[in-house]
Amino acid sequence: MQIQRLVDLEDYEFDTLLVTYNHKNRLSIELGKVSEIFGILKDDDLVGGSKVYGLRGKDFSYQGQPYYNLIFIGIPENASPRKYQLQFGAAIKEARKLKGRNLLMTAIGDDVAFWLSSAMKGILLGDYSFDKYHFDKKESPEITLGILTGIDQASFKKEEQYSRMMANAVICARNLVNEPANVMTPSALADAAKGICDKYNIKFTALGKDECEALGMNAFLAVSKGSKQSPRFIVMEYNGRATDDEKIALIGKGICFDAGGYDLKSASSMKGMHGDMGGAAAVIAAMGAIAEAKLGINVTAIVPACENLISGKSMKPGDIIQSMNGKFIEVVNTDAEGRLTLADAITYAIRECGASTVIDVATLTGACVIALGDRYTGVFSNSDDLTAKLVQASILAGENIWRLPLGGDEYADLNKSSVADIANCGTKCGAIAAARFLNEFVEKKPWIHMDIAGSSESGENTQIYSEGGTGVAAMTLYELVKVMEKPYKSY
Repeated sequence: MQIQRLVDLEDYEFDTLLVTYNHKNRLSIELGKVSEIFGILKDDDLVGGSKVYGLRGKDFSYQGQPYYNLIFIGIPENASPRKYQLQFGAAIKEARKLKGRNLLMTAIGDDVAFWLSSAMKGILLGDYSFDKYHFDKKESPEITLGILTGIDQASFKKEEQYSRMMANAVICARNLVNEPANVMTPSALADAAKGICDKYNIKFTALGKDECEALGMNAFLAVSKGSKQSPRFIVMEYNGRATDDEKIALIGKGICFDAGGYDLKSASSMKGMHGDMGGAAAVIAAMGAIAEAKLGINVTAIVPACENLISGKSMKPGDIIQSMNGKFIEVVNTDAEGRLTLADAITYAIRECGASTVIDVATLTGACVIALGDRYTGVFSNSDDLTAKLVQASILAGENIWRLPLGGDEYADLNKSSVADIANCGTKCGAIAAARFLNEFVEKKPWIHMDIAGSSESGENTQIYSEGGTGVAAMTLYELVKVMEKPYKSY
């Protein structure tokens, strides 16, 4: 999609006009028949509040130019960056339905800087589709968006570049998640990560089975045993502040397909399990944006990538395995595999990479889906200060998070085992039990666990979403790292 800054309408022919309205039904454009049409639609309850509605006409015109489509976009009072994303995402889908090609919107007023980048992100994300495997697909014509504004060229370019960078990160994550498991194998995921590392000069390492065995990553390797696909332990190291000893570790669950192991999933639950590497996709995509923006901070992304399948070599319920940090784990349920891979990844991040802060992202528990649905990410943490930064980052990114409790002493026995140091799954409080399991491996480092089991996938084509992967957490991770970036000292 092309985005142009316009100071007038000379030489820009458009066929679709985007008009926003607020809680008082004041329109961003009130010329020609726009106000009259809005009034008629409001009487029919087609606009008002937060509704987005598009219609096609025969004799629309604006400043002497004829056009064919009119789209009204409701913006509530004190709308958040996320709301702007959702509304403009819905607007671009309306434009596609109306076969609009050249769009026009205005960005005028004192608060433009607050909402413009969110609107552009919403339009770019709303226009995403994954049709790679449609043989008879029709190419969608490129859309041009003209923005009539008084913002100077330099400021506009900065907002556009930021919006594209964020949208591209999300799209990168979506594309990784949407690939089927026969394509997006652990090796292919490693290749995708390497491609980003090569592009942005990030140090790349992919450990194989033998190297992982030498490091004692028995929990990670136990999950991979049932698959013929070789595991890959992916490490991406970005050093944006060589003089700083602090390092953030972003860890993404990379289960490229999860059948559940011997605790086999049902057919309906197994559908979509090629997306069980949504956490991996998010951290890989975020690293690209972090490096592109040249943030002055040290960040290492770690992805334990493998498949959880069934064979004569698969781990079994009742197995006891020793993790990289030495703890013995009783495998109560082979379908609670993601936390096993993350445990070794967290230990590697701290002991081998020197991570001072750990953030993991994982499609971890169905319990979190039940608790929060598909629009909120569950968050667990041992640090109020780090969580406060994540809240700030999520608002900037326009992604919903909700903090859930670790439970303190009252839930101390959730993962109790009579035969090992810890069980890989509890009998209740599924999302909390999973988070508490991971907490056993963070060695008291500031840590956040993001459970994206619900928010990583969309079942419908609406607003900024399309069916399939959402790319959730990629933007929030970028914003969190940026929030944690320290100012350079001047000497």
